[in-house]
Amino acid sequence: MTTRFHLRPLSMGLVLFLAGPAGSVSAAPKVTISDIQAQVYDRQQGAVVAMDAASDPYGMNVDAFIVVKIQGTHEGDAPLKLKLLVSAPKESSEAAGDRPAWKVTQTRDLAVLTENGVTQVPFILPYHCASTVKVTATLTGGGLKASKTLDTSFPCAE
Repeated sequence: MTTRFHLRPLSMGLVLFLAGPAGSVSAAPKVTISDIQAQVYDRQQGAVVAMDAASDPYGMNVDAFIVVKIQGTHEGDAPLKLKLLVSAPKESSEAAGDRPAWKVTQTRDLAVLTENGVTQVPFILPYHCASTVKVTATLTGGGLKASKTLDTSFPCAE
């Protein structure tokens, strides 16, 4: 009879240990923007290529192709929002003359991210030649706010 009483506290302790603290909630995996890549979609080749591999070196017949890589998983009640802001300041060159400043914004709702933890979200937008282009991706929702910036250029032969 003594053995039974000694095992009972031990088994209850083990159950409580495995259950964890009362009211504990496992932390959701952190979601971040891990990378931004800028390429071009070449309409003549019908493919995504590196910026210097486009069929037309003058920026004709191409679109900017931006991929935002998100690290982590999400299955909340509300979707995450991914906002892409791409902009370039006004510039002037002897060969091309004056170019106005420009800005393009696109937003995507992401209800669920991939199970393996790496989601790649593509954006396609007009390609405007510019020596200085700022690409900013912002991810919000569910108490999350993550942001990443890429400084690049959209080159054209002049």
